[in-house]
Amino acid sequence: QPPVLAFPATRAASAVPGSCADEEQHPRAKAPAALAGAPLAARAHMYLELSKHKLSGLVMATSAAGYVMAGPPYEAGPLAATMAGTFLASACANTLNQVYERPRDARMKRTMRRPLPSGRVSPGHALAFAGASGTAGVALLYSMADPLAAALAAGNIALYAGVYTPLKVVTPLNTAVGAVVGAMPPLMGWAAATGSIAAPEPAALAATLFLWQMPHFYALAWMYRADYAAGGYRMLPLYDPTGATTAAHSVAYAWALAAVPVACAAAGVTSPMFAVESVAFNGGLLWLAHGFRRQRTQASARRLFLYSLAHLPVMLGLMILHGTHRSEEEGDPHPGARFLDRVRAAGRAVCIHEHVKAPDACPVVIHETSPATLGRASHEKKADA
Repeated sequence: QPPVLAFPATRAASAVPGSCADEEQHPRAKAPAALAGAPLAARAHMYLELSKHKLSGLVMATSAAGYVMAGPPYEAGPLAATMAGTFLASACANTLNQVYERPRDARMKRTMRRPLPSGRVSPGHALAFAGASGTAGVALLYSMADPLAAALAAGNIALYAGVYTPLKVVTPLNTAVGAVVGAMPPLMGWAAATGSIAAPEPAALAATLFLWQMPHFYALAWMYRADYAAGGYRMLPLYDPTGATTAAHSVAYAWALAAVPVACAAAGVTSPMFAVESVAFNGGLLWLAHGFRRQRTQASARRLFLYSLAHLPVMLGLMILHGTHRSEEEGDPHPGARFLDRVRAAGRAVCIHEHVKAPDACPVVIHETSPATLGRASHEKKADA
């Protein structure tokens, strides 16, 4: 059924020369100018816009989180290939998305000045860029990271461009499908490091990304609901004039996300300290989500949206820091393991109950069976001998 909340389509797009709206109103409008004569910097910036480079950069960072959480040894070549390949695959998916949504983007104030609706590049050129970046990204992952990571990347391009993008004009459930797409990059990183995703750690990473995206995008959709209506998209806020359902969904997913650190500690994926620290950063998310439910305003939605941007790197960083997964190696621990050990030691140095209540009760510990501890114990035994 059509959305219950509708807004008049914006007319501002017609003011952009060469835009899709301009072409619709003036069929004889000239085609986009060729890029051959454009300065190199302008062309580079245009390709970054097609890539949605900020979004692709975030996607790349989450794939790196998956690789790093798999534990040392960290190999520079495969890690760099994982990050670059993920960025290129994301650039491909985002460009295909913009080609498909070109007429709708021209009717939205937030998107009307993108390269395609503004007429700075032709759809054919954008498709060529998408094909080149997607092929390069998948090939890089296959040859220098892992075939499973490459397969996940190719599948994610298809899911984003072939399923999620068309669903945006069909059903509000498109947000959940988009969240599945966003949950894949850390799996790609883990696969690049280990060759498999059959472990609780990648499941925890994927769950974190999936659940985090829901309040993040619900807040965004509420903020730009008029624009989404103008573009003809079926986002949840357009079926929810009061915002009560949108805010309730945000709260529910925020609570589900708050349960992830507890589940990680219970399953042995992280130390208990991850659950302890999560009270702070997940507590902030819950506070703002409930604030959005109490007062469904632009300001409350914006606060939730902006906080979520800072929340994700904190949560992923602490999950990695307190992760218990280690590679089984003999001899000296890897430099990456030593770095994490130093960070944990610094945390113990400032831990209140470590010094005041019970020195042996602090959950921020190096497990006795970890390779780092075994390596030190082995050296101590040799020194004693």
